[in-house]
Parts: sequence; C-alpha cells; structure tokens
Amino acid sequence: MARSSSASLDPAERQRLSERFTKLIWDQVRPWVYMDTDGLDLKRFDGSPISFAPGSMDGEPRQAMWETNYIEPFLESICREETKDAAHLTSRRKAALREALAEGILRTYLTMQEVDWHMHANGFCWSHYKTEIEPHVARMGAYLDRCLEGAEVQAA
Repeated sequence: MARSSSASLDPAERQRLSERFTKLIWDQVRPWVYMDTDGLDLKRFDGSPISFAPGSMDGEPRQAMWETNYIEPFLESICREETKDAAHLTSRRKAALREALAEGILRTYLTMQEVDWHMHANGFCWSHYKTEIEPHVARMGAYLDRCLEGAEVQAA
C-alpha cells in the first residue's frame, strides 16, 4: 500500500516512531498475554501498581485494561512529546507525522483487542465478540489532532 504523505518522514524517523509504539506494546500490553499463568504485575503511567493473580481476563482484569484509562496516558505522552514542535512543521510534514502516530495508536489498540479476545473466557475466544476499539481510537485521534494544532492538552 502506497503512503502518500509519508514521503516527508524519512525512513529512520518513521522507524523511530514505530519502535516507540513497539516498546509500549511490549512493556504494557504483552504482559496481559500471560495473565492466565503468571498473573499481572505492571505499573500504570503514574507509577501506581496494577496487579492480578493468575486467572482469566474476565471481570476486574478486563475492566482494568479497558475502563480505567490504563493505556491512554502512555499514548498521550507519546503524542505530546512527538508533536511539541509541530508549530514549526510544514503541513505535509504534519500530515506525515499524524499518519505515523495514528498508525501506532491503532496498532496499540488492535494488539490490546487481540490479547483481550484470546484471553477472554480462559481462551475460548471464538464464542466472544472483540472489544470495540473505534471509540478509543477516535478519542486518541482527536487528542493527537489537538496536539498537532498546538493546543494546550492535559494528560488524562
């Protein structure tokens, strides 16, 4: 698939941005995969712990992943850091930066969706619907747009 606006981001910059999201997924989403055997012991963005004994993703663990503003502060931080100089960028470069950041945000939520789906109900996922990620992606897209516009944005 051709990327029209990506031409103004050099490959090294695009790779650096992709790696930021890969690290976020590895550090903050991947551990949920082992929830059934190892439990969960993570730190939220603010440093507070999130811990669960080994078990399924049902109930509190699932709520912690989706309903407690768990991943959003990490994504918001990336958006703020990567767009802090956006006022000095050309419109083409802003569009390319937005595209790369939006891809990372989507990849993060898609990974969370897959982890949740596979871990739900002790792995018998074929009988469960995937969590709807569109509202999360839309919210983060709007946040990203505010960052790119140079608006004063607050962390969640």
